[in-house]
Amino acid sequence: MGPSSVLNSSKLDALPTDILIIILGYLNTAQSVAHLAATCKGLHQLISARGWRIFVKSCFNSLTLLSSNANEDWVNMARVLTAQARDWDRRAFVFHSLSLPETRRPDARRGHGAQSIPGNIIVDAHLRETGRFDEEFVVWGSGEDVIARIRRNDRKTIPSETWHMCKGSETGFIEGKGDTTSISIVKSHSFGEGDDLGVVVGRANGDLRLLSIGESNFGRTLMHFRPSPNSSIHQNEIRAIDVDSGSSVIAASTRESVWLYPVQTGNQAQSKNIPDSPYIDPITTLSLKDSQKSSSFDFIRSTKIFNKDTIAVALNRSFDPIRVLTITQTGLETSAVPRFLDEHPYIGSSPRTVRALLPVDVRSITGGGGNVLLSSWDDGTIRLQDLRTPSPIDRVYQDNFEVATPINALISYGLERFVAGSAYSHMLKVFDFRWTRGYYHTDSLPCSSNSPYPTPKPPTIVNEPEYYDNRPACDHVLGRLCRWHMLSRHDFYRPNCNIYLPFRNYASSPIYSLAKPSDTSATLYAGLSGLLMEFTLKSCVYTNSIPTTNQLSYVRQRGKVAVLETGDGAAILDISKCQRVPEIRRQLFSNDEYSSAVARKQHRLDEALQDRREFPAFETQTHFDTHQAANE
Repeated sequence: MGPSSVLNSSKLDALPTDILIIILGYLNTAQSVAHLAATCKGLHQLISARGWRIFVKSCFNSLTLLSSNANEDWVNMARVLTAQARDWDRRAFVFHSLSLPETRRPDARRGHGAQSIPGNIIVDAHLRETGRFDEEFVVWGSGEDVIARIRRNDRKTIPSETWHMCKGSETGFIEGKGDTTSISIVKSHSFGEGDDLGVVVGRANGDLRLLSIGESNFGRTLMHFRPSPNSSIHQNEIRAIDVDSGSSVIAASTRESVWLYPVQTGNQAQSKNIPDSPYIDPITTLSLKDSQKSSSFDFIRSTKIFNKDTIAVALNRSFDPIRVLTITQTGLETSAVPRFLDEHPYIGSSPRTVRALLPVDVRSITGGGGNVLLSSWDDGTIRLQDLRTPSPIDRVYQDNFEVATPINALISYGLERFVAGSAYSHMLKVFDFRWTRGYYHTDSLPCSSNSPYPTPKPPTIVNEPEYYDNRPACDHVLGRLCRWHMLSRHDFYRPNCNIYLPFRNYASSPIYSLAKPSDTSATLYAGLSGLLMEFTLKSCVYTNSIPTTNQLSYVRQRGKVAVLETGDGAAILDISKCQRVPEIRRQLFSNDEYSSAVARKQHRLDEALQDRREFPAFETQTHFDTHQAANE
């Protein structure tokens, strides 16, 4: 065999397609995939057809991804998700507030019974695919009014957005008693491309309706959920609602009862209009106060549907603050969740409160399954547990700075991270789930024998990890990483953080609700008192103005935030190990010209949070000399 034959047989593109696909599954950066695609025509065709899909599904397997078969969409998704991962890790956030101007706010001094303080914003969001376009629906309740913003984009730009309002006063609701207390978009696959989405709205007076949020008939009542007048059970204040679009069921809770209602979607619901439609009676209802199997409680705080058979309920001040309801043919049956054995000793034995619940999908984990729940407790802990068994994946998270501050709202992004809203102040808390990741944005950056900088200063007394291998470059043959790449993956250098939101209009407000359109969306929405905050990852901020219609006089203002790093998020049993003087960084939005581009990229934090004194001395001095020579 001649030399040319040996060379040809060793070509990478000569390998069988099945082997190449296996190799593609091991590439952990988009840069590696792009470089491989640039080597030859054959590999470029394979990667265009299948490579980017493999990369996205391998590196971001815990996220719920958009359903697309177009190769171009998978390339774009890889670009978007890698940029978002970098933004999350580097705290590259941009915040805008959405609020009514001062002249539109209620004023009790006018003597018309108006509230002197703004209502709490309750928000939900959803991203719907319609062909090559996406529609982002954000719906929120502000007092007795329901407002929506609908953005339509082609996954690259936003060509338009429309605003709508359903004024509560025009449909018989008054301030206070008619305020929106819960809201949930019906995220159903049964909606066709021509159908309008619906939103279930619960109010303080017990009213529960399915409203249209379509362009043509926004705010129209599609279904009105209420027991018949001769019913012995009264539906008072709606505390929480959740919609299971798969089984077309709504779970609604009042102070002490849980109600199940059927919901019809699309044109079926549109055919039922008030006042001609009959009462929509509940499928079943259960008063937890009357249950003989569990301890007493004050009231229900949250209700979440896991599947067509299981509902979780969070209670205020109970020795069994989480109840599991099983849907049977005869109604609802209740049981308490097994108690944790590692109760924190500084809390005592008083009744406990669970404020927020969030089902977590763990099917991406080998052997994962079951009803896994994230719950926020009044002692400041956030607990992950399988409701059916003493699960081996149970874990307790805690803000290592505000150790005992409870959480009002939770939202998660697959098994990568979750965001919590403080129950006491205008603060978001970003937690890493601490499962093994499929993608680290630092893997695509240059090797170095330095440690990641700046060194985190967590509020807990912990030591910087020891690592004695000062290898300046990764050795992929031996499977050994350089010092910088190895430590960049360590939990110590990827701490959680608290984000202090800009809040100028009123006194400090808790976070009442959180919503995201999808796992792949770059925007998160937080409802405060009289204010909706729009949290967007920096790489996905639209720089061009967005054509809008009917803005309803809402004002959109950009604000700077402060970020405080809070450690790895593990529960703290001994609070004496907390040091209460952490470092707070404020966004500056100015580039430091005396540091190199490489140094700025390798800095753990976004440019808006960087301080040039933190860069390695040789990086700063080298760039300063180059800059000075260019000016001479």
